[in-house]
Amino acid sequence: MSGMEPARGMERLPLLPSLSAMVQQLPQSLVEVIDWFHENNASVWIVGGAIRNALLGTNIAEFDLATTLTPDEMKAYPDTIPTGERYGTITFRNQGDSYEVTTLRTEFGYNDGRRPDEVEWGDSLLVDLSRRDLTMNSLAVDPVNQVFYDPFDGRRDLQHGRIRSVGDPTKRLSEDALRIMRSYRFMDQGAAGIWWPERQLAEALRTTKPMLERIASERIWSELKRILLGRHASEIVQRMADDGILKQILNLDWEQDDIRIKLLNEITGSDVIDRLVVLLRGFFFNQCEQIAASLRLSGQEKKQLLFRHEKLGYLPEDTESMMRVYAVVMGTWGKQHLMIERLFARNDITLDYSEDDVQRRLYRYLQLKIDVNVEPLASGAYIMQQTNIPQGPKLGALKSWLFYEQVARNLMTIEEIDTLLCTLSWQSEDTSRWPKLQFP
Repeated sequence: MSGMEPARGMERLPLLPSLSAMVQQLPQSLVEVIDWFHENNASVWIVGGAIRNALLGTNIAEFDLATTLTPDEMKAYPDTIPTGERYGTITFRNQGDSYEVTTLRTEFGYNDGRRPDEVEWGDSLLVDLSRRDLTMNSLAVDPVNQVFYDPFDGRRDLQHGRIRSVGDPTKRLSEDALRIMRSYRFMDQGAAGIWWPERQLAEALRTTKPMLERIASERIWSELKRILLGRHASEIVQRMADDGILKQILNLDWEQDDIRIKLLNEITGSDVIDRLVVLLRGFFFNQCEQIAASLRLSGQEKKQLLFRHEKLGYLPEDTESMMRVYAVVMGTWGKQHLMIERLFARNDITLDYSEDDVQRRLYRYLQLKIDVNVEPLASGAYIMQQTNIPQGPKLGALKSWLFYEQVARNLMTIEEIDTLLCTLSWQSEDTSRWPKLQFP
């Protein structure tokens, strides 16, 4: 370990009131971790997002630390996980909380556009901060000495709502192309509005986009999810479409002022698949399958996306029986589907149904209070006993038909199913026209 002052070359700034408040309110588990570093004669700083959020007055989700200790030296702490040891990151655990601590480092070569080819442990906080992506993320607080460091004027950029790269933006984005996605995510500052990138960064985002091909799909989906769920998703996603980023990651073409993108801000709830399915409305089913594969959606996410995509653009018949069938087919997504259809009907004059058409169905749906988890009253064994139909396709078709009628007529007892069986022409061998629960 070098004897040189690790914070050399930077001005020691007194803590601003918001940073002072952050330090005074640090979780006790983190205070104990910081104390451990000082007991071991090491420097440690709070870096990145926590400081940014403290200056903005927004919620601090996590605290990250930088230190002069190497990963091997950090392992002397009683409870650690070698999260990214090769890149200098060790996770410290205390009182049920976890904190990522990374050794000061310098990096060389980014031939894969994702990770440095070489990492060397460093002894300069300035060098460490200089390799970060945006000025707003290149701040450090020394909680013990009550000072902070801001070598790239990130605080002023925060004050002016400006997204600026540390140094040459093309170089920064080329080091890790995921920074392209992160830059768009940071444009959405929630209650603080939208912050657009300064001119050089904006240009670099457009020119470096092919490098996104080198990034693992899961990491892109992770960032895209956060963008889609942002307060200003419509504006940010439209910017991504205009800059060619959306085409780069989804391989689909988008219009200027795209109606689908415009509606993202109006979707209620925090289900990201609702937003993705609205974005993909009007594209083919196989295109949705390709996107599910290319973004590496989980099995559950893919299933929800394809199910919902098939339903968009259709309304149930405006009768009680058909609304009951619709509700059971749709499960818990029925109300949200109608609310999404209402948004499109309100904003898209090319549809063959109106906002009033959707509203009537939504009203009926809510009035009926349908149990969407209803189970079939008639089991296969019961139907075999009543009809002498052997096991096979016909039995399955009749079971589906009975369940359809049970739902459509709101039947509650097996006796009602008995009565119904006497009226259905189930003796016919052509089962192809027998109703079954489906929508559309």
